[in-house]
Amino acid sequence: MRICLLIVVLVFELFRETNAQSTITVLTFNIHHGANAQEHNTIVQIGRLIREYKPDIIALQEVDSVTTRSRGQDHLGQLSRLTSMYPLYGSAIDFQGGKYGTAILSKYPIIANQKMMLPNPDKTEQRILQCAYVELSEKTTVRFCNSHLDHQSPLNRSLQLAFIDKTLENSIQPVIWCGDLNTDPDDPEIEKLLDRWSDAGRDSHTSTLVGTGARIDYILSLKQSELELVRYRVLDVPKLSDHLPVLATYRFRKPKK
Repeated sequence: MRICLLIVVLVFELFRETNAQSTITVLTFNIHHGANAQEHNTIVQIGRLIREYKPDIIALQEVDSVTTRSRGQDHLGQLSRLTSMYPLYGSAIDFQGGKYGTAILSKYPIIANQKMMLPNPDKTEQRILQCAYVELSEKTTVRFCNSHLDHQSPLNRSLQLAFIDKTLENSIQPVIWCGDLNTDPDDPEIEKLLDRWSDAGRDSHTSTLVGTGARIDYILSLKQSELELVRYRVLDVPKLSDHLPVLATYRFRKPKK
């Protein structure tokens, strides 16, 4: 009886390990400081959305931390408690007595992280690249990166895209780069990126910026990697933010030679 039980446990652990490495689902969402168009707080609803779709790793943009407009609330801390996920905050600027920036939530442990200031020659709002090294298993770690690029200065945005591309192109780990890039897929700078990167939404005509028809939120992976897109979706939940959340699932394969 004990031998049978041991076999069952070992088989379960093997299945769990294999399943953890076979696919990964990620979500990117500009949460508009946790408020909808009427400035009603939507953090609890965002938490419910995450629990419903169960992404493994999440990139969030426009995240307040104890600011005046958010009534001193730690939005990432709230979402971490609501979802039971590991949190990582990336402060871009000081704002209204607190911080404002990007954040990552992960179902799996974050074993290392980076925050890099992005080029800003036009002296607009400072932007960052935030990366988390997420350990899916003992054998598999992914570099999951998050950015919210400049919407005011095309020069800044162009330099920021080039900086991120150069920073991530030779990563040892599989890379997933998410975020609000504040430009559409027809931008020549985006088209240049696609020589090296796969845009999960390239065949989608669904906008991600509510009421505009614009697709400015992206999930990207390096073409020469073991990540293969399985499914891409824009979630139709327009009452949570001025953006729509974007969800993508990848499977792991052997890298292309």
